[in-house]
Amino acid sequence: MPTVRQITSILEELAPLALAESWDNVGLQVGRFDREVTGLLLALDLSPAVLAEARQKQTNLIITHHPLIFKPLNNLQFDRPGGALWEEIIAGGFVVYAMHTNYDRAADGLNQYLAELLQLTQVEPVEEGAGEYLKLVVFVPEDHAEPVFAAITAAGAGWIGNYSHCTFRTPGVGTFLPQSGANPFLGDVGTVSSVPEVRLETIIPVWKRERIIKAMLSAHPYEEVAYDLYPVVQKGGRAGLGRVGVLPAPKPFSSFLAEVKALFNGETLRWGGFPRETVQRIAVIGGSGGKYLHQAKGKGAEVLITSDLGYHDFLDAEQSGVTIVEVGHHTIEAVGLNRIKDYLEQDPSLTPEFKARIYLSEHRIKPYSIY
Repeated sequence: MPTVRQITSILEELAPLALAESWDNVGLQVGRFDREVTGLLLALDLSPAVLAEARQKQTNLIITHHPLIFKPLNNLQFDRPGGALWEEIIAGGFVVYAMHTNYDRAADGLNQYLAELLQLTQVEPVEEGAGEYLKLVVFVPEDHAEPVFAAITAAGAGWIGNYSHCTFRTPGVGTFLPQSGANPFLGDVGTVSSVPEVRLETIIPVWKRERIIKAMLSAHPYEEVAYDLYPVVQKGGRAGLGRVGVLPAPKPFSSFLAEVKALFNGETLRWGGFPRETVQRIAVIGGSGGKYLHQAKGKGAEVLITSDLGYHDFLDAEQSGVTIVEVGHHTIEAVGLNRIKDYLEQDPSLTPEFKARIYLSEHRIKPYSIY
């Protein structure tokens, strides 16, 4: 069985912790990284019903979207409201891990998944500047440029928008003099060597730096590798909150609204703002996205789909020329658990036997009913 560390390392490739909002609390909430995982349960929130389900399915790792711990705990009194849940988590040896705003903002996270479900194309984040980037420059002998290129791009270097494997090469001549104790790949100790080399440069996300450098060093033939990292002020990128894109063709708003309703299993929708007959450019933000109305408008969105909208949000949308559609917070985020399950099931390091022990919770919290 894999350990918690192995599972969370896979999940953090999908949703790097560095992408989380400063106020958020993501990652390991309860438990220890070295524990073996008997099974994995994915849930929107950790409730008594979800914990009972984990026990019934004999899964000891629970992955939630909403963190169990948002603020520091003053105590763990089991005889207070909510204390029984904590007592059972600890006594049962359960491990709890949260993927929240880091998953929302991830390049292939919740909002990207929602855009795909809506069949949007030419997709970009609503929020800009979520990812930090570095320019990587490495000097490679000409006949080893391809292996190093393959290694760094496989590790995640070279993404610009929807384009991968973006690099640039400049030929040149490298010089070096191996000193006593060196074991040079080319040349001789005590002799200056001149070698045809390639300056290979690309862009890398900060959070993938260690992985990419490790891959580069493994593929590079030199004993001492010459490389540089430069800070980059890079606008855009694939990470960021929300997504905006276009439908394959303009569509009557009434038909589009019916498709959104069907996508969320007939969930009751609210809509308002600016009335329009047809729509094509759509923005979607899982969770409470009303405050991003004007960013969505700035991206050309005609419609914004999100949750937790208030009276003044609808008035603001009407004045701003944007149609807004409200889907229940629990509904729009719960669908994203499918992407996490699929991601784990596609990982080659996990066995088929373990993949059969990955479950979506049958208990979906719906905090209100429509009368």
